[in-house]
Amino acid sequence: MYTVDLHLKNETVEHAKYNLKQAIQLARKTREKLICLIVGYGSTGGTHKIKTAILEELENLLAKHQIKDFIVGSDIDIYNPKCLNFKGRDLLDKDAFNRRNPGEVIVYL
Repeated sequence: MYTVDLHLKNETVEHAKYNLKQAIQLARKTREKLICLIVGYGSTGGTHKIKTAILEELENLLAKHQIKDFIVGSDIDIYNPKCLNFKGRDLLDKDAFNRRNPGEVIVYL
């Protein structure tokens, strides 16, 4: 799984969106099926703007069929319906289930 940190210090929303698109292109070139996006918890330091914008952008990409699915790390639980319906669930490793990190988003290409 390819990991990208989109909530670096002093990162702008526009730059985070640009980095998202670059990460998707790179993952496709390297034939990765999953990308782990570090977006921050969204509580302080302005990362809530980045997390919100990235989730909106992923919704748009999903609607345009440019990605297959995505899931927020806190929803990765074997009893959560969002996780059960996640199309890339079989590709998730045990670490993703152990972390259940609300500051990351897993994207299935």
